[in-house]
Amino acid sequence: MVQLDSQGFRLLRYFIVNDSITIDELVANEHVSRRTMMKYIQELNDDLNGIAQIHKKRQRYYIQVNDYQQLAKVQTGQLKRNLDFNDANKRYAYIIDRLMQADEYITLDDLAEALMVSRTTLNRDIKDLRNKLREYQAEIFSMTSNGIKLKVSEEYRVPLLIENFVYDYYPTQLLANIERRTNLKTLYKEFHIETQIQLQFEKKITSLYLAIQAGYRIKHKIPFFQRLWRDGKAISALSSTFELIIGTKLTRFECDYLLAPLTFKANNLLSKERVEKQLAQNYHIFELVEESSTFDAALDFKHIYEQIKYHFLFLINRSLFHFKVPTILPDNLVEQYPLANDLALLTVRVLERHFNVSIDRVEISYLAIYFEMELEENKSGPSQILEVAIVGQIGESVIRFIRHRLQDIFEDEIAVTFFKNTEQLNKQNTHYLLIFSDKPIKYHDQATPVVRISAAFRANELRNKLQVSFIEKAIVNKQCEFTYKKMDSKDGYLRATKKVIQAKIKSGSLSADFLKSWEKRERQGSNVFENGIAIPHVVDNSDNERILLNIGVFDTDVKYQDRKVRIVFLIGIPQKLNHQLNKVLTQVYDLVFAVANNRNIYNNILDYDQQRALTQITEGI
Repeated sequence: MVQLDSQGFRLLRYFIVNDSITIDELVANEHVSRRTMMKYIQELNDDLNGIAQIHKKRQRYYIQVNDYQQLAKVQTGQLKRNLDFNDANKRYAYIIDRLMQADEYITLDDLAEALMVSRTTLNRDIKDLRNKLREYQAEIFSMTSNGIKLKVSEEYRVPLLIENFVYDYYPTQLLANIERRTNLKTLYKEFHIETQIQLQFEKKITSLYLAIQAGYRIKHKIPFFQRLWRDGKAISALSSTFELIIGTKLTRFECDYLLAPLTFKANNLLSKERVEKQLAQNYHIFELVEESSTFDAALDFKHIYEQIKYHFLFLINRSLFHFKVPTILPDNLVEQYPLANDLALLTVRVLERHFNVSIDRVEISYLAIYFEMELEENKSGPSQILEVAIVGQIGESVIRFIRHRLQDIFEDEIAVTFFKNTEQLNKQNTHYLLIFSDKPIKYHDQATPVVRISAAFRANELRNKLQVSFIEKAIVNKQCEFTYKKMDSKDGYLRATKKVIQAKIKSGSLSADFLKSWEKRERQGSNVFENGIAIPHVVDNSDNERILLNIGVFDTDVKYQDRKVRIVFLIGIPQKLNHQLNKVLTQVYDLVFAVANNRNIYNNILDYDQQRALTQITEGI
């Protein structure tokens, strides 16, 4: 039988959510050494016992599943009940269960003896639990010589604590009765209730039953909660059956608690009128996001709300009940869509303040996708003409192929000009995005990259050269202010980055408040990603209508938050982003990812010659 501890469950999740992941990413996420992480992976493989296997290929780790049914059981926590008190989460479950059952204080000696742990371990567990209970507005209160006692601010939070801390570890026989299960299954089938909601119902029935048995009743309205279901036969039948199973008359607020899963996602029992009314009210909350936004990306927040309103509605209800959505999105969304992630974080902060809740971090990724779709739509704007030159004795079929390849990569209109020789080319006073040539040539505009015809047949190489050329074009057009700086490794990431920002503020390139905004962002979450790259990016209120990009390079790797840092892309985002600047910003992020994914470009950045154009970084790739 598979027995995973909390570490094993957490590690397994990384492999399930991501197609593959590097050892450095795992080390940074878990804050352990590489050696320890290798040990964890080996232990996980041993514990999975053939159900699945973690493999390594090209420096990345991935999971190969052999028994999907057994893996599903592991994922849903069915096997957590087999854990012993060596697992911290099972100890947490026991402590909370004992505290809820007790009318008086419980001594630490009694708890330590029951858990078979030392007082030191128990004190550490209680400290950890206090931190975890904060978001539930619950507290473990201690009194000298008496012990500890649980205090909860609102009644409905008691069954929530059972749901999220106790339920997975201590099964009851409440729903084991065949008649009760048959009654529930009949209702589920009759009213077309999907499996996920069924499971949530049953979890809430058990949790409320245990809370009532411990003397806790929900006698007051659940804060901010609004009923969204359609009153009628289905709700009446469900409520009656719930009462029958629990064995007591329920208050209307206890019924709200049990039926709450109907408000977590779309289903056929929702009232159209109630939903529409709540959507209208929620718009005023979403307006707070726009008011709190520190930059204008030419976004239509009203249009965004129309796209996001149902997700927004269900997100609020899930958060009120601390319900966590399944993690199916990769952890690196913040790296792929930094600006969208900032907007998602802002939205979450607004909701947390308004509803006094703590929102699961997974929700940020889902919100980021909505914002990214709006940003993508916004940046499309009017298309621009991209000018490309082809020089040399080149056949018509090759010219057509190059044109076709460029159109595959870009949505903009491509203008291809053909020259038989360099003399014709140099008579033009034009900045081309790219020049294709059948041999080495010299062009008066050194910022224009010249590539061989063969590059058109290597899609990744061509894409990387074009991405860098876009930034070079933005620099020429003064839409991007670019600088390069060597940084002292002795300073470390924070101090070195601070020095760069202070210098930019002094020169007028960044607003005076940029430094505080960046420091606040660093406290909220890491700007360091994989492959030794950091992307500190903050809104710049200097009124400079351009994207600021400073590439800072350390002479050796530095460590920050258990991740190595070698290259720092400091990005200043104007408060007002028009269509063109929005597009340049996206191209800057594309450049960052190109550097992260191409070792040759990465090394060229390290050896950068400040007397030459940016396009030098694609030489020899």
